[in-house]
Amino acid sequence: MNKYLSISILVGTMMAAHPTMATDTAPAAKETETLQRIAVNGTNRELGMGISEFPPNAEKPRHRAIGPEIVYVIQGEVIVLIDGQPAKTVRAGESYQLAAKDVHTTKAGPSGAKTIASWVTIPGKQFNIYTNKE
Repeated sequence: MNKYLSISILVGTMMAAHPTMATDTAPAAKETETLQRIAVNGTNRELGMGISEFPPNAEKPRHRAIGPEIVYVIQGEVIVLIDGQPAKTVRAGESYQLAAKDVHTTKAGPSGAKTIASWVTIPGKQFNIYTNKE
């Protein structure tokens, strides 16, 4: 009986020590750090700018935004998955655009990623709306 208990403990310890054996979920990306917001004169909109950091293979959950975005990859690479379109890998020095209401997921490559983004939003409204797979 002790032999089976020892084997069970050993297997459990190995799975806990090796994250890919313990779980299939990707780590979450950090929240975007907003650097600046400015009013867009003559409108009810504002322009925002922020930095996002992604640990290796981290992803931001599936969501859509209420305004357009442009994202420049500073380090690493990001895989952009927009509903109805093929996946696009964007590397350091490249950028991508998202139209308002594009439902998408972003995921870092194996080395992680760092991006800077600008977006247009309506002050006081939630910019990202998280969605489930339909």
